[in-house]
This record gives sequence, structure tokens and C-alpha cells, in this order.
Amino acid sequence: MRDPWLAAILVLAAGLRIYGLGHGLPHVYNPDEVNIIARALSIARDPNPHYFLYPNFFFFLLFGVMGGLFVVGRLVGRYGNVAAFEARFFEDPSDFYLAGRLFGVLCALATIVLTYRLAAKHFGRTAARAAALFMAVAYFHVRDSHYLKHDVPAGLLLVLALTAFDRIREDPRIRSYVVSGLAMGLAFATHYYTIFLAPAFVAYHLVVARFRGFAKVLLTGAVAGATFFALSPFVVIDLPIAIDHMMANRQVVVDRSVSDGALFLPNLPAYVQFMIQQGFGYLLFALVVVGWVLMARRDRRLLTLWGTFPLLFFLFIGYTFFAGRYLNPILPSLAGAAGLAVAWLSERFGQRTAWAAALLACLQPLYNDIQVDRLFAGEDTRTLAKEWIEDELPDGTSLALQSYSVPVPQSAQSIRESLAHNDTLDELERKGKYSHLLSVAEANRPTYGLFFLGRGDEKNRTYFDYQEVVAQELKPLAARGVEAIVLRYPPGPMPPPVKAFFESVARNGTRLARITPFREEREHPPHPYMDNEDWPARAGLSHKGPLVEIWSLEKP
Repeated sequence: MRDPWLAAILVLAAGLRIYGLGHGLPHVYNPDEVNIIARALSIARDPNPHYFLYPNFFFFLLFGVMGGLFVVGRLVGRYGNVAAFEARFFEDPSDFYLAGRLFGVLCALATIVLTYRLAAKHFGRTAARAAALFMAVAYFHVRDSHYLKHDVPAGLLLVLALTAFDRIREDPRIRSYVVSGLAMGLAFATHYYTIFLAPAFVAYHLVVARFRGFAKVLLTGAVAGATFFALSPFVVIDLPIAIDHMMANRQVVVDRSVSDGALFLPNLPAYVQFMIQQGFGYLLFALVVVGWVLMARRDRRLLTLWGTFPLLFFLFIGYTFFAGRYLNPILPSLAGAAGLAVAWLSERFGQRTAWAAALLACLQPLYNDIQVDRLFAGEDTRTLAKEWIEDELPDGTSLALQSYSVPVPQSAQSIRESLAHNDTLDELERKGKYSHLLSVAEANRPTYGLFFLGRGDEKNRTYFDYQEVVAQELKPLAARGVEAIVLRYPPGPMPPPVKAFFESVARNGTRLARITPFREEREHPPHPYMDNEDWPARAGLSHKGPLVEIWSLEKP
């Protein structure tokens, strides 16, 4: 690495992303992480994940990461054999999630390096250094690098594709188009939303080749399609099922965004507001805008290369249910534009003025980074609630709680009773997930009898319908011996059945404990910091996680 500035920026970026990387562990509070790693590990039994909300390749890639974890652990004596490695996941999955999250951090750092190189080539070293710095401190990139998810690696795939496209201008031979097809196919096989690289490539080819060489475009598309099939084959093999999953995902991601009646880019203002207030901050966002204006004036080819995908992607996410993590794939382009603005300031007003502006622009996102890292490094409220239960409630106490609530350890008797209730006792003979969970429960204390509110498909859980329980003033729970109820306050407005349940608990129980994420109790507290939400990591929060209360079922 020839530029010491880049080395220093990478150290800063790594520190912001690694600090608090083990948040929550051994418990995992982001359901997306749980789902992703479960699909990746299932490849050991069946290469077809039978799950198509995402393409196959990222699961295959994570399976390879877990294989590397086993090899390293085997060499240092941490895992005696494959069976011990598998059992370890159910005893304490920290190694697995840390390995997956660290892989995401490495993708983030690689994205910064490649963006630096591409920006240096097009805009000069000053712009490259500034772009790398802005990526290092961008709030959503720091935050999302702490999770085992697709969005940060997608940013790496974007800059890889842009680098491949850029070769066409210098070397318009067929091999450059093949490399571009490979890069697009790799991206498509990792996340569906990278499909907008295809029209971005066509647009760039038209600008560079001046409408000549259309056969090369077809070849690129064929290579991209073949690469996609090679890396995510089951999307094509099980196409009807994959389409069903995609349509279900569309209902969640897209249909909800237009449910309030707004039809034209209903959530684009939310993304802009998020970038201004959290992701970049006011000054850095202004530099991005200035950079795009400069790019438009200077070079149409570079504007097409750097700007087409972000434009198309912005139009797409404008129709999605708002999620700040969707900004990660376009971060390299946004940072490159901001870097160009800094280089322009340097040309007009000198290096000191330019870098003073750049450093000032970093202050707001850096403050947000520090706040979220502080919460990541602390305990989640659900972990604190678990510790209170284990300290205060006797071993074997029966509890009722909601899904994605406090990770109370389930007793062996409760597991057997739930499997029997769901007519799935035969699962224990398969020596899979539920037999491992039973072995863990038999080896540890304290453990508790658990009953769950709502609906779910976990075979080791007995579920109760909210409305049925409320209609009988909690008597169905009392009849099953439930002695305490754990309430996890939802991050948004309570659905009517959940609200009615909370009110019924207040009428029929006594509050034993209240674990709050807020430093001070207020009549109208701000939103907590939740893993799958975009509320800011405020200074007024002492912990990540929701407000949790523990109630006895019967009044004394």
C-alpha cells in the first residue's frame, strides 16, 4: 500500500467497524442474521437452500467462510471434529456469527480500497483520499458492517463492476466485455437488486462505443447470465418457487411503500432525509451534490459510469419500504462524487481549505458512528432481562413471552412437551437441530418452561394466540402453569391484539422488573435503537434493544 493516508483511513475504518462487532453474542437479536446463517449452514445437508428471497451465492460464500472457521478451529484445537463443530453452534454460536460479521468488515475495507483506486484514476489522489475517508465514516456503512447481511458486500460488488466497465474505455476488446459480464453475474448472484448494473452497463457502452459493437453487449449479457446460473443455480432450477418467494418479498418491500396512497417515489424523501441527518450529515451530503454537478460538467463518460447505477437504484428504492441499509450499494459512487468536490475545492482554494471542509464534513457521521459503536459494545436490554430472570426466578419457572424477545434458556421438559404438542417428537430421532437443543438444555441450569405468544413454526415452541388469551383474561396461560410474563414493547405502534394483551397483563399481574434502554424515564421517550430499524443511536440511550418488562401472572 503506497499511500500512507489510505493505510491510516483503513485503520480508522476497521476500528469503527470492529468495535462492538460481537454485540449481543452469544444471542442474536437481528432475525435476518439468524435466517441467513441458518440457510448457509443448511448447505451441509442440502446444497439447495430452498429459500429465494436472496440468490444462492451469498449462502454458498458464507458456507465457505464457516468451512474456513472449522479448519482454523481444528488446527488450534477448538473443535475436535465436525460433530463437535456442529454442536458448538447450538451451545454458543458466537464463533459463527463473528466469522460472518468479520467477513462483512473485510468486504467493507476492500470496498474502500477499490473506490480509492478508481477515484484516483479518474479524479486524482486528493479526491481518492477524500472518498476513502468519507466511506470510512459513513454512518450506515459503519452500522451495517456490524451485521452478517448482504448489503455491505453489495457495495464491494458495485465497485468491482464499475472497475470492470471502466476497462472497456481503455481496452475495447472482447475480454473486457467478458470481465464485465463476470462482474455483473457475480453481483446478480449475490443480490437481486444489483440487476440495475445491466442497464448501467448498456448506457456506459453506448457512451464509450458510440452505439457500435452491439454484439459485444449481447456477449456480456450471456456471460452475466451464465455466471449467475453457475453461482446461483437453484434460482433457475426451482424457478416457480423462486418467483413465489420474490413476489412475497415484493409485497413486504414494495407494496407497503405505496400503501398510504402516494404513488410517485413515496419513500425517496425518507432516504434523502436519512442521508442528511444520519448517514452523511449536512455538509458531506452537500459535497456529494456538488460532486455530481462537477462530474456532469466535466466528463459525460465518467458521469455515466459513476452515476447511472445510483440514479436507477434511487428510483427503485424510492418505491421500497424505507430501509437505510439499501444505501450501501451506492456508497462508492456517492463517496467518489464527494471526493471530486474536495479536489475541486483544493484547486480553487488550496489544500488546507479543502481538507478543512472534508474534516468538518466527517464530524456529524463520525459522531453517529461513536454513538452506535457505544451501544454495540454494551449489553442489549434483552440480555439484561435474561440475566435478571436467571438471578431472580427459580430454575424451572414457567414463562410466557413473545417471539424475538428475551433469550430465556428453555428446559428439556419444555422442549419435549412442545415437540409433543406439535406432533414432532420424531425430530429427536433425526439427531438434528432439536436433539442438539435438547442436549444443551439437559446440560445447563437454570432453564425454564416457555410458552410463546403469537404465531410461529418453531417445533420446540408452544404458541398461544393473543386474542384467545386476552378473551379469557390470561386463563389459558395460568392453566398451563405460567407464573411470569415477559413483555417486549414493540418498536412502533402496537397492533391491537398486542396492545390488548399488554393491558390484560397490567390488569391481572404485578410488574417485577423494568429494563429500559433510556438513560432517563420520560412521558414520551424517543425511539430505542433496534437492529432492524433506522432510528438514530441517540446519546440519551444507555442500551440497545427494546423496553422490557417482567410481570408475575398473579397479584400477591
